[in-house]
Amino acid sequence: MRVQLVRGLEVSFILVSILSVFMLVGACASHRTTVSTGNVIVRENAKLGTQAWQIREEDEALTQIQAYTSATSVSPGDKLTFYVSTENEGDPFTIDIYRLGWYDGDGARSMTSEVESKGQAQGYYDWHKHTLSNCGSCRVDKSTGLVEANWQPSYNLTIPGDWVTGVYLAKFIHTPSGKARYAPFVVLGNTHSTYLAVASDNTYQAYNTWGGYSLYDADDVTQSIGQQEGRAVMVSFDRPYVWGRGATDVLRFEVNAIRWMEMQGYDLSYISSVDMHRNPGQLLDHRAYISMGHDEYWSKEMRDGAENARDRGVGMIFLGADASYWQIRYQPDSAGIRDRTIICYKVETDKADLAHDPFYGQDNSRVTSLWRDPIVGRPENALIGIMYSDLTHKRWGFPWQMNAQVSSPLLDGTNLRANQQYGCNLVGYEWDRVFANGLTPPNLQVLSTSHTENDAGQADTSNTSYYIAPSGALVFATGSIYWTLSLDDYRLDPDPACTNRSEEIPEMHKLMSNVMEAVAVLHPLGRL
Repeated sequence: MRVQLVRGLEVSFILVSILSVFMLVGACASHRTTVSTGNVIVRENAKLGTQAWQIREEDEALTQIQAYTSATSVSPGDKLTFYVSTENEGDPFTIDIYRLGWYDGDGARSMTSEVESKGQAQGYYDWHKHTLSNCGSCRVDKSTGLVEANWQPSYNLTIPGDWVTGVYLAKFIHTPSGKARYAPFVVLGNTHSTYLAVASDNTYQAYNTWGGYSLYDADDVTQSIGQQEGRAVMVSFDRPYVWGRGATDVLRFEVNAIRWMEMQGYDLSYISSVDMHRNPGQLLDHRAYISMGHDEYWSKEMRDGAENARDRGVGMIFLGADASYWQIRYQPDSAGIRDRTIICYKVETDKADLAHDPFYGQDNSRVTSLWRDPIVGRPENALIGIMYSDLTHKRWGFPWQMNAQVSSPLLDGTNLRANQQYGCNLVGYEWDRVFANGLTPPNLQVLSTSHTENDAGQADTSNTSYYIAPSGALVFATGSIYWTLSLDDYRLDPDPACTNRSEEIPEMHKLMSNVMEAVAVLHPLGRL
């Protein structure tokens, strides 16, 4: 009886193994067919592109024109409102809309060019002088650092039904000066695609200093804000972005991945981090979730949704570093529109300031602390595999280096060589590594260990890693904010230290292709 039982288990194991192989091969073949026969992303990128979307550094508007949108994302058929202010009353301007993608290397397609409008002087922020001027509608709450522009609408756009899901840039051109600025937004759609790419809008806003306050800075550094000196504890989406010529981190940390994924023809849909918060269950409509860029600020709904999706077999890719580092909450803006204000008190147990967050003692699971802080107790590596370690501001980054004697199917055909350095600045300016805190997934595989150094000269390392969850889902993390620079040669502001040096790495293209295939299928035996 015992022998028969053992033999039965052996047969069952063999059958499961064969079935797993067929599932893996079949799913990969299905994915390749999706790419080769033409999905909505392939068809969209076959259309004529343009480079007119770009704003050169010398053409960036500072105070001449500024703008923001009524929502981080919008569906075809719905209305999106643009709020625009010109420095002088009546100055004419135009709005051009572009969709970011590959488009034979042009990087975007022109979607619409609006007729000239007459500007309203509704106020502007000069971030060089740190002054907010002529904004009678602005709400500035110095007790929290919350700034809302509250401008009058300038233009309403009903999104055409044939606009494909993607990251879009509205380009506002101040006619008298020729200067221009962007405002980003996401168009939703393709809701059952293979891959779901999430733009990091929460982090965009956390770093946004428009009006004088961000979750990091305040123009009045002596002001005590919510018992925190020199920064806000609340920030609003109802204001323009300062950085990236108005596009914020889209053109710093996300555009290279967007261009590469669309060049490859992957079946994609895009949402904002606000969408992920509102409906985390939508991750289950896709085979794989992709965290794009600098994805630092997460709500409890986002974290719960990501873990639930992984545990139900949805693969995950973290293309940046420092993901899910701070917990946030949302609240409505002053007009009652939901999820337009981000709350983050940044309290920490070891600083004994937890009581500054009014949720402390009421619902500690939502206290806006570090996810790894004992009050929340959910370190990021329990989901991602690795987590944030350190950063540098003195240089852009460091070379990426593959581990010696590492063996993984993800490296097949890459020609990546152990101990060889790749790229000029792929590791930085923030990076992740393995932590021995008892929550590292037990089968974590580390592909790279790259040497880094913080601004104080302290040596550190960055890791690229992956693991297979018990559900069979693959979770891959690059461990660096700048890692996707290896995939494409577009640069908003090139690193002078990398002049005449190749930053686009063909070997990384193959590694990323392998990851994209592997993350879209289940690995039931818990290994790859």
